[in-house]
Amino acid sequence: MSVISYTLHHCIKCMHCLRSCPTEAITIRNERVNISAEKCINCGKCISGCQHAGLTAKGSTLVDKENYEYSVCLVPTSIYADCSSLEEAEKLNAALEKLGFDELVYLGEYEGNVYSRVNEALEKSEHRLIISSFCPTINRLIETQYPMLMECQVDFELPAVLAAKDLRRKYADKNCGIFLLCECPSKLALAKYPYGNQTTEIDHAISIVDYFPLINGLRSEQRAPAQLCAEGIKLVATGLGSRFDKQILSVNGLDKVIKALELAEFGLLKEVKYLSLSACYNGCIGGQFLWGNSFNGRINMHELLKEAKPLQHEFSLASMARTKENYDEKKKSSMADRMKRFRAINEAFDYLPGYDCGACGFPSCRAMAEAIADGHQSIKDCRILGKRETDES
Repeated sequence: MSVISYTLHHCIKCMHCLRSCPTEAITIRNERVNISAEKCINCGKCISGCQHAGLTAKGSTLVDKENYEYSVCLVPTSIYADCSSLEEAEKLNAALEKLGFDELVYLGEYEGNVYSRVNEALEKSEHRLIISSFCPTINRLIETQYPMLMECQVDFELPAVLAAKDLRRKYADKNCGIFLLCECPSKLALAKYPYGNQTTEIDHAISIVDYFPLINGLRSEQRAPAQLCAEGIKLVATGLGSRFDKQILSVNGLDKVIKALELAEFGLLKEVKYLSLSACYNGCIGGQFLWGNSFNGRINMHELLKEAKPLQHEFSLASMARTKENYDEKKKSSMADRMKRFRAINEAFDYLPGYDCGACGFPSCRAMAEAIADGHQSIKDCRILGKRETDES
């Protein structure tokens, strides 16, 4: 599912979004940008690449909490990346309490448990390679582009999902609305609204940047206790990159992550036992929906780590296991069907010029060939081939 939408009436065809998308999920047809829900990994690179602010990812609003008898807000540890001291974190907490939710649940303990359990899994695993799964964009990237590596992923739920499941059990007799403050576009997809994810316990996702002016305006000298978990800070700021073991490779930034996954897929990371991957630079504190910059945030998190408490409550491995998703029929297709499609794509690709000019509205000739194989386009839709036929006639 894609959480990114196109808002302009007409595309000027600068093609920045096409060039920036790492999964070729974007096409331009009839002067509008189209995003493939099947290919999109919600990384947000197209949002950053659009010079006319034509692409956006919006979550729910605070007004939505009025639809519930009881409202709970999940607060990620990464929101404190802008705080250089415990005092500033406590002032931010006091501001968050003024947003009007009945309860705030801080995700530090859940993030800390994921961090600790992954450390344990790393020590006990017999597999040659383990890949972290704390980032929805990374999970989606592996699923769509590197399915052979799916069995290498850590099989734990994301911290926000674990917290939401606990809240559902706690407030089973109430009309409880669970809201998640999101630091990046990919986290928006964890909620039911507005994107229709019906498999989740989270009702609404709220983009932090949308409410930064409000939160900043609510800051004062008032303070509220900051529940900082040391392991939680390590997870959102570094993953397992804080461990300097020779067999752990921490990779931040989607371009570098893709290179690492390509090497892993072909078995060229033989000395690596664990891949700690994050789509954002400096981990979750580099999310597009956070204010400030992740480089200062890394320093701030290091300072807050001095004030943080160690993990207080440990969860069992069984309670943290990820719910297995049902794959659609296309993913269940037989090897024979996939090979047939692969041959059709190659046959169409051989006809195309291979210039990757984007004139057809597709980011590459390969993407165009896939559309032809699936019956959505024809060879005649290639502008270059069409011009050649016109010139020859």
